[in-house]
Amino acid sequence: MKLSRTLISGIFLTGLLAALGSYAAAQQGWSQAQTIKQNGNQATVSAVFYNGDEVWVVGAQGLIARSYDDARTFNEVDLGVDAGLNDVFARGDRVWIVGDAGTILVSTDGGRSFVKSLHNSHSKGPAALDLYSIQFIDPDNGFIVGDQGLILASTNGGTSWREQTSGTDAQLFHLSFQGKRGWVVGTGGLILHTRDGGKNWYRQQAGTTDDLNRVYNVSEETILITGDNGALLRSENAGATWDRIDLKIREPLFGISFVDKKTGWVVGYKGRVIRTYDGGRSWVDQVSSTNADLFSVAFHKHRGYAVGRDGLVMTYWEKR
Repeated sequence: MKLSRTLISGIFLTGLLAALGSYAAAQQGWSQAQTIKQNGNQATVSAVFYNGDEVWVVGAQGLIARSYDDARTFNEVDLGVDAGLNDVFARGDRVWIVGDAGTILVSTDGGRSFVKSLHNSHSKGPAALDLYSIQFIDPDNGFIVGDQGLILASTNGGTSWREQTSGTDAQLFHLSFQGKRGWVVGTGGLILHTRDGGKNWYRQQAGTTDDLNRVYNVSEETILITGDNGALLRSENAGATWDRIDLKIREPLFGISFVDKKTGWVVGYKGRVIRTYDGGRSWVDQVSSTNADLFSVAFHKHRGYAVGRDGLVMTYWEKR
């Protein structure tokens, strides 16, 4: 199971080549970088990870691809996986991917090869559960969340996983950790919080029953959560209380990414992109030039990427 160094026909990447040729000199703002296709059809891209050097994307039907050149081209990672893949996270030479039917993929060599494994949660029933989000707080310690309240923890870089007690059967869509403090969000306005690396999880009151889709630590005390019906929650006291920011938006909101404690972005349905300059207290719309649903966004310094339905990969650049 090796990473292909050339573009494989299974994923055909199209774009406006003339525009890409002048990419570095492009005007500031959002523009389309690529459209990813699988077997001649537009793919669904679920998540993007960007660390300033590489862009990783994953999606439906086992889609995994990586770009070394600011999303001008992508190389396919062909592992023969058919399951939908929902999240990707990288730290140093280690890359982790999770998806449907308990799929967990781990690389220790920068993505050149992966080990594929399935996690079967016997306490939740015989079938492997879908996994939605993964994060490692250091090379060894990481967490996964998924269906039926499943929370998994690893202390050996993802070689093995053990279940933690979440106290819920809700779908858990996303998690965010900073040190031993972490938050998990899911269906019905569920927010779970831990102060001790997941040994104990406690519910926090969101003040909403909307499904919550993503959570992000801006700092140890400032946390942001996106959700359905335009839900955007913010806490300045580590989740003891939450304020709902009135955006006058009713479409679902998904991905969140910040480059510092003040500057961040949120993406959502119908090409929605909003930006904050004050740590999430207030938000302004940005022109994304797309009506496609956006599911994930990742920024590093002055450059960012957003991905979503119809194989869309958007890029953002500004002079800072």
